[in-house]
Amino acid sequence: MRKIGFAIAGLLALALLFLVSVPRGDHAALTGSLSVNPAHADAGAGTAAEAGGAIARSFGVGGVLTRDGQLWQYRPDQDRWLGIDEAFREEGRETHVVPLPVGVAEIAEMESFGFLVTQAGEAWLYEFTTDAWRKLPAPPEKR
Repeated sequence: MRKIGFAIAGLLALALLFLVSVPRGDHAALTGSLSVNPAHADAGAGTAAEAGGAIARSFGVGGVLTRDGQLWQYRPDQDRWLGIDEAFREEGRETHVVPLPVGVAEIAEMESFGFLVTQAGEAWLYEFTTDAWRKLPAPPEKR
């Protein structure tokens, strides 16, 4: 009986640790689905830490996706993180890469800022010409 009590106490401690690690107000993380908050669509004004900087994935060289759905690019020449849209603005291009077309928890692969594959097997491409995300058709089946 004592072992069961210790096991229950251990499980409660793990559950508490999980709840403490979920950012405040991010109740979607508890359901297993994290959606991108459009209110924070352009996180360029600040640091990755201020934007909920827990890194969910990396992409390219110096690019990260944070749990709150923000894309950041590290600029060694400036020794700081820039929101992806801010980084493009500094290069003279206006973009709206953020918000992403799917929630962070739905992303299975993301090799670059503008191409991702979901857990459901959908492919999404950010097109510079239209400044929008487009869901790609499925690849053809093998003949």
